Amino acid sequence: MTPTPDNTELARGRLSLLGVLTQSIGFMGPVFSIAALLPLVVGLSATGRGAGVAAPAAILIAAVGVAGVGWIISQYAKRIHQCGSLYDYVTRSAGPRLGLVGGWLYYGAMLVLAAATFLLLGGLTQDLLHNVLSVDVPWWPLSLGYVAIVIAVLVIGVQISIRSQLALALISMAVVFAFSLRIILAGGQGGDSLSATPFNPLAVGGLDLLYGVLYGINMFIGFESAANLAEETANPKRHIPRAVLLSLIVAGAFYVVTAYSQAVGFGLDAEAWKNSVFPLQALASGDEFGSPLFGDFVSVLVILDILAVAIGVGVAVTRGMFSMAREGRLPKALAVVHNRYRTPARAAVLLGVVSIGAIVVVVMGDGLFSRSTGEPGVLQPQWAPMFGWMAGFGGTGLALMYLVVSAAGVRGLWGQVSRGKLLVAAAAGVTVAAGAVFGAFYQAASPTDTIPWALLVWIALGTLWSYVALRRPAGPVETEASVAQAAPAGD
Repeated sequence: MTPTPDNTELARGRLSLLGVLTQSIGFMGPVFSIAALLPLVVGLSATGRGAGVAAPAAILIAAVGVAGVGWIISQYAKRIHQCGSLYDYVTRSAGPRLGLVGGWLYYGAMLVLAAATFLLLGGLTQDLLHNVLSVDVPWWPLSLGYVAIVIAVLVIGVQISIRSQLALALISMAVVFAFSLRIILAGGQGGDSLSATPFNPLAVGGLDLLYGVLYGINMFIGFESAANLAEETANPKRHIPRAVLLSLIVAGAFYVVTAYSQAVGFGLDAEAWKNSVFPLQALASGDEFGSPLFGDFVSVLVILDILAVAIGVGVAVTRGMFSMAREGRLPKALAVVHNRYRTPARAAVLLGVVSIGAIVVVVMGDGLFSRSTGEPGVLQPQWAPMFGWMAGFGGTGLALMYLVVSAAGVRGLWGQVSRGKLLVAAAAGVTVAAGAVFGAFYQAASPTDTIPWALLVWIALGTLWSYVALRRPAGPVETEASVAQAAPAGD
């Protein structure tokens, strides 16, 4: 007789290298990052500082730093093949209490980040329908519709989730990449703007370049999320480490090419680039390289890419909560998989409840935070202030976890990998993660200036919860696929 699968066991061996690579790229949302985060690298930020025309150089430097975190995570991924990802890595290196608090921080930040994407999806879709079709639909029913779609995809199966991300992210990336090549091959603005200046870190002041690097780090957040699919991968020891590092290479190359195309597309004019606010849409809608119709099409692609982000974050956070619950670190009810699809359906439902709750709070509280702008009588969209706060909370929480993983990796991997490589990678990881946290906090305007306190409260709650959870017997953590700290894998 075929044995009945355990109700706390995910479907195993269904994903290839391409599948887990898609998870990391989908989480990062390269097109969304180019549309919304690249302007911060250029200088459209609360500090008013950025890398300007040298944004491609800043992205390259950020990528090198993030690669240090990536190398440490890839070494852990060779040895630990569970869906808890960074939570498992910290637990094995620094003990169950720090591991639990780290997982609480990491997946709590992801949960908030996932809910934030639905606010953005509803708001951008509302704008698109109004601008293109002159149809006025409130943002919140659209957001609820996106919640229903994503939760259904998460429950039906990881293969559906990955295929959805692959289609959404691949189409949007391919079009934006082709458009970027068109700008470059045309010689940039006026046909004579091609230059090596964007790759020269000395083209701007050192402090300006530093801020560009700090904001550039945020464009790579989520690269490690392939590790959450370790239990559902055919060959986790081989596929997960490769996916983690390949995602950095693929996204990094995409960012550099598209950033360079924008630099020359604006004629190496940093002020014009920054002041365009949404440079990708500005170039796509302009007559020199695009058209208003193509600009609308790019707006659709950005929405599709954010939908891929929502799915990617959902895949990662549901697997993470499932793993912690299975080991007794979160309520056991979250450790049960769907009988048919073998997915963490209860964790997916929790994600849906939190997301719907966020939408209701924003609607009932008319944005909750102040919607005022610098112009009298002009208000931000109802969803915008809360989205900014939640995205800041989520991104900063993940950056904090990168810092913890990089520091804990020195102890956890000592004696198992090259010590020289480990120290260099850990130093790079701690530096870029600390820089990303600093960039999120420094000169933050209201309401994002409350994020540090919210994170401290969340970490304190996780610490208190650890004294409750660690009194209970832990669930099974050693499985055939979990061979942490056994024979060292090659470095």
